[in-house]
Amino acid sequence: MKKLDVIVLGATGAAGQNVVESLQNHPWFNLVALGASSRSAGKTYQEAIAGAVFFDKTPAEDVLKMKVLDINKIDPEDYGVAFSALPSDVAKIIEGKYAKKIPVFSTASAYRYEKDVPILIPDVNPSHAKIVKKQQENRGWEGFICPGPNCTTVGLVTSLKPIIDNFGIRSLHMVSSQSLSGAGEKGLRSDSEYRKSVEMNVLPYIEGEEEKVVEETQKILGKYQKNNINPLNIKIGVTCTRVYVNRVHLESVFLETKKENDISEVKKIMNNYISEPQKLQLPSAPEKPIILFEDNLLPQPKLHYKYGGQVTLVGRLRKDPVFKNGLSYVVTSDNLDKGAGGGIVLSAEFLKKKRYF
Repeated sequence: MKKLDVIVLGATGAAGQNVVESLQNHPWFNLVALGASSRSAGKTYQEAIAGAVFFDKTPAEDVLKMKVLDINKIDPEDYGVAFSALPSDVAKIIEGKYAKKIPVFSTASAYRYEKDVPILIPDVNPSHAKIVKKQQENRGWEGFICPGPNCTTVGLVTSLKPIIDNFGIRSLHMVSSQSLSGAGEKGLRSDSEYRKSVEMNVLPYIEGEEEKVVEETQKILGKYQKNNINPLNIKIGVTCTRVYVNRVHLESVFLETKKENDISEVKKIMNNYISEPQKLQLPSAPEKPIILFEDNLLPQPKLHYKYGGQVTLVGRLRKDPVFKNGLSYVVTSDNLDKGAGGGIVLSAEFLKKKRYF
């Protein structure tokens, strides 16, 4: 398979660096360009990210030596695909310009809530990809925009998918303990006042986060019918908090199923869950989308990395006495590898394999 030349927009920020890292030595995509604001344009990538480096693995020397391009002065037709980690206000303008010509896979929220745009997680809602054809028709674009979800939403909906498919869900509540990297650079920089405010502490509110999780969960778990995504109509309550953990979000989930459930059957279904990325053997896909633990001390953010960044970990799955058909569990999800760069790379793999581009 001939590799497609790709560009990363917003490559200098925390999410952008994660996209760059996710594309290293990729078998299908060839990273040939990096784009950012005029402030970084003309610098080498190494110079542009100096003082704000957030890689787990340092990129290859040829990537560090790439000259950063001005996102406003790039011809999209020079590339096969764009991966965007731009701030949402910038993404609203720039991503649309690129999507007129080429596919754009984005970590930003700028287009997530528009009717002809999927919030794609190939493990969860692969059928929603079909809406991009309607998007191209509606907008007269040769390309399209395909964003991933908020990093808090991704672990929740992945864990809910096998439950909703087999038992239905009447209502749910989730309480998050979100890592600092979910706040981007301000959460990761050691000199950040925001980071200092979380040290040895828990912030009980993250502005705008709870509303995003509710709306995205309803959209992602909704049904695709007749060129429309019909949101799931269930009651959802969310409380989002920030904790002093560098990476990986932990969430406590409480839900009521429509059908009566047996805990051993729920565990079996979750253990056996396989989705499209596994069936298609996509390069970034984990062997299983969900790993279920019986050990009450698992999962933990600190130990999540042992199992891979794309996998969702679930533990403490048990009956919940508050609801008639109640279940509760704890889930961890890597907010960067699954919830940002790695997630949109997996989406691009899925749509390429399905011949959307």
